Amino acid sequence: MRAEKKGEASFVRMGGKKIAITNAEKILFPKSKITKGDLISYYQKIARFMIPKIKDRPVSMLRYPNGIQQEGFFQKNVSEFFPSWIKVKAIERKGQEEIRMVLCNEGATLVYLANLACITPHVWLSRQDKIDYPDRMIFDLDPPGKGAFGLVQEGAKALRKVLEGELGLKAFVMTTGSKGLHLVVPLKRDADFDLVRGFAKKVADLLAKREPEKYTTEHRINKRKKRLFIDYLRNAYAQTGVAPYAVRALEGAPVAAPLAWSELTPELTAQTYHIKNMPERALKKKDPWAKLNASACSICQAEKRVDLLLEE
Repeated sequence: MRAEKKGEASFVRMGGKKIAITNAEKILFPKSKITKGDLISYYQKIARFMIPKIKDRPVSMLRYPNGIQQEGFFQKNVSEFFPSWIKVKAIERKGQEEIRMVLCNEGATLVYLANLACITPHVWLSRQDKIDYPDRMIFDLDPPGKGAFGLVQEGAKALRKVLEGELGLKAFVMTTGSKGLHLVVPLKRDADFDLVRGFAKKVADLLAKREPEKYTTEHRINKRKKRLFIDYLRNAYAQTGVAPYAVRALEGAPVAAPLAWSELTPELTAQTYHIKNMPERALKKKDPWAKLNASACSICQAEKRVDLLLEE
């Protein structure tokens, strides 16, 4: 981590902002000996690749002030001590006070959150200017256990075939950094969360109907058996997905890595990429999600098609 020191304090400068760094040597990942300073350094390096993919989206901060050996917590509301230069979005809630959520629109904000031991930022599927209309739809492919990542990849390819080959949408893939893969579908903002979630359920049901021995939409773990869970439930108002390039609170500090479809190989795992190898990958490899925003489609026609496919 590049930081300037003044007395006992240290600072990072990004985009004209000066961020105070505290307890940089504190170990957050005990077995891996990865410190808070290492986490901050990672987000400092990856910011220019990460910010365009999370800009203008409310952020839920998954924080681990005492390291990952202790239970973390989600912080949604901006604290009073947050600097005024951090952009926020006021979210109204029925019957409750509004909350003010971070918009991580610049690298300095990302570094500031990392200094709070926000290991994993999670972001909304909609942007702040049209908060009720998502521009991303997510499918979380959750394996039935260890050693089943081949099934995850197979499911991702099958789901892509439905989305792109039969429904006319575009699908992008990302390791979660945890157990599975995310498929992200860019959307035109002409359908609200209820419509998008309903559509996502139909797509997941279609795949499970076609190959019930491999895929399931069963919520209860004890009912899934050895099948891949096609989780569409994140496609709802105020739900979040792990941010692209975000670090996960697991030993080795794996990250959520955007991929090209050609990178789904037998060698790949959900934790292939981590804070030590991701910055170099981002620098050397063409962005596999470069065309994500330009690929946005409407689900209106696709919904009619999926209804017909379900009836067959």
